[in-house]
Amino acid sequence: MNGGSDHDARLVPAAAGAWLVTAVGIVAPVELSATVAGLLLVGGVAGGWWWRRRGPAGWVVPATAAAVVIGGFAATITLRQFHVQRHVLYGAAGERPVVVTVRDDPRSVGGGGSRVWLPVRVGGLIGGVDAVVFAPARGWADVMPGQRLRAEVTVRPPTRGLTVATLTARGEPRQVRAPPWYQRLATHVRSEFRKVAAMALPSPQSGLLPGLVLGDVSAQDPQLVNDFRATSLSHLTAVSGSNFTLIAGSVLWLVRSCGARPRVAAAVTACVIVGFVILVRPSPSVVRAAVMGAVGLIAIASSRRSAAIPALATAILVLLTVSPALAVDPGFALSVAATAGLIVFGSLVRDRLSEWGVARPLAELLAVAAVAQVVTAPLVALYSGTVSAVGMVANIAVALTIPPITILGTAAAVMSPIVPLIADLLVRFTGPAVWWLVQVAQRLARVPGATVRVPDGAAGALLVTAAILAVAASVWALRRARQHPAHGRRYGGVGRRGVWHDGRHGDTVQGSSDRR
Repeated sequence: MNGGSDHDARLVPAAAGAWLVTAVGIVAPVELSATVAGLLLVGGVAGGWWWRRRGPAGWVVPATAAAVVIGGFAATITLRQFHVQRHVLYGAAGERPVVVTVRDDPRSVGGGGSRVWLPVRVGGLIGGVDAVVFAPARGWADVMPGQRLRAEVTVRPPTRGLTVATLTARGEPRQVRAPPWYQRLATHVRSEFRKVAAMALPSPQSGLLPGLVLGDVSAQDPQLVNDFRATSLSHLTAVSGSNFTLIAGSVLWLVRSCGARPRVAAAVTACVIVGFVILVRPSPSVVRAAVMGAVGLIAIASSRRSAAIPALATAILVLLTVSPALAVDPGFALSVAATAGLIVFGSLVRDRLSEWGVARPLAELLAVAAVAQVVTAPLVALYSGTVSAVGMVANIAVALTIPPITILGTAAAVMSPIVPLIADLLVRFTGPAVWWLVQVAQRLARVPGATVRVPDGAAGALLVTAAILAVAASVWALRRARQHPAHGRRYGGVGRRGVWHDGRHGDTVQGSSDRR
């Protein structure tokens, strides 16, 4: 996290506008998106004409470029919506056979794990459309991403943006095409890692570790899931940008320590990131996490302070191009907010903690936990109508456990199908950190008032934002009052090191010891 306020924000309007028109295009009638696209593209053409006829102006070029980019995204989401609405399944009803390609691991829904939910693609990679399937666990719980299946389904209207339909399967599917080899390998690694964790750690730590490392929540204890949610720690059980930042940063450091050139180190790190994406499943949320992790690595490692914000804006544009549905995904909004908060405020908090005597590495970890918790709290209130009163304490308390769990756990996952004994040893090394994480979640979740209800939607988000601003203003005013007492200018005051400063003459005399 590089300090300073000299951030290059020229790409921010384009990224924010592209995000807005994509979200509007998903939830609003397609005619609105078409109108917005037309107006913006006309505005871009008019700006280009102005620039050519009258010469460059300070605001014309960036405004024209932003209008063209945003108009292009509006046009793209319009075409995607037209494509979905013209599909044969859109608006259909009744039973019919379909051929689908699995996009992510099935997730249990309802009680008892008797049914699963999974995202699928109907048609090919190019020209296909997305759908969701609700199915019995038998025959569906073990399917893999990339696997092509044929099933009898009941077609219902879609409940998610950019999906063509909701499909309900009653029987088992028939395989049309096996999943690719790399997905079979990833499934084998994940399965072996679950076995090693189950043998090396007691419950519920054994079920938690695969979620912390690979996002595999299939073996997690339901009560522990609720405790993590109450303490605002549930983001740890999904693969996030911090996972990729830690893995990529560790590999980059290791390769550079071996004397590799920067290009070689960058190539090796990129290959590791691709492999990790495959291991944890290349779903849109994981791709989002990989890109955000790369942005976080840039924010930490870049020697130019202005590089992080353009990298984040570029990441937003790339991700919305690849997967427009992320525009209305809460996880995407939380990732962007957390990353932007760390870029803008992370270095300030870290430096202040260092001034207070906190060691630099520890200050870095604490700053990440505190800033991410604060900047995402309004969004959590917006989506869930709740705020964790103990969330910041919980995230700070477990901040030091995440790096060893992530790094050692990932190494154990890779070694589990090759040398299980080494994997078992690495998992045992993570045991104390995982135990501490469980203890923090369980104990803080039982604190009275750990979860506070707020109004749903925008009202709750505004309420939480106002509370955060009020606390920040109070802390700032208190610190200012203690540094510059009310009588300081007239009678002097106690300085930080016990020196009285006379406000009238500028003389100083030794005073009592510091009592701050």
